[in-house]
Amino acid sequence: MWWGVGVMSDLQTMLWKEVRELLAVRRSLILFLVAVLAFGILPAVALHGHHAGQGRVLGPIINWFRLGYGLFAALFLGLQTAPDLVLHERTGRSLDYLLATRLPDWAIYGGKVLTSALFAYIAGWMALFMQLVVSALLDGRGWQWLYLGQADTRTVALLVMAGLALYVSVLGTFVAFRVGDQRTAYMVSLVGVVVLIVPLVLNVIPVHFTASWMTHAALVFGLFAVAVAVAGLLLFRRQMLVLYLQE
Repeated sequence: MWWGVGVMSDLQTMLWKEVRELLAVRRSLILFLVAVLAFGILPAVALHGHHAGQGRVLGPIINWFRLGYGLFAALFLGLQTAPDLVLHERTGRSLDYLLATRLPDWAIYGGKVLTSALFAYIAGWMALFMQLVVSALLDGRGWQWLYLGQADTRTVALLVMAGLALYVSVLGTFVAFRVGDQRTAYMVSLVGVVVLIVPLVLNVIPVHFTASWMTHAALVFGLFAVAVAVAGLLLFRRQMLVLYLQE
């Protein structure tokens, strides 16, 4: 009873509010369509005639290439949506009223983060699904499971993409609460993503393209994203934000 009336009601209030406002902004819908269509159609057209089943070497490479477009779709939309959810209210002067409500800090912060993360995750998955549909139409060989047919790439599509969407949403939301410029919030969030992949690029953390390694990496990344979200909530500082907005 306590969970349903207290915690969930506050979070549901914020989620419904953010979803309604997000869907009412034309720019958000346009960015969603661009992410889905561009990252869904382009790889399918570029790889027209190539199938995952064309060889033990070529097949996995094609799958990872296709999957990368889905991850970019989630990354692109998360980086754009998270700051927009905050900055749209700042420019409309409604953020002051939101911070003055009885809603707790975790509901305000969490509602924006979860809305952005879910929006980005759905866009990434729709881009992947669009690839499957376009590939089936162009190649004329019926339905191809592609990256969903392998355990390692399927793990990345399901879990790593979710962690990535959550991570960029946390960064974008946290930064946007402290700066008033969308471009600055976007660039700082992008730097946070670049820092995240530096150890992989430098081979400080060796990457093994196996199902077990990907599953372990996805769980670690998910825990890291949650830890960053908790840290962002602890640094929310509601009273300081109210004073900052009044200046």
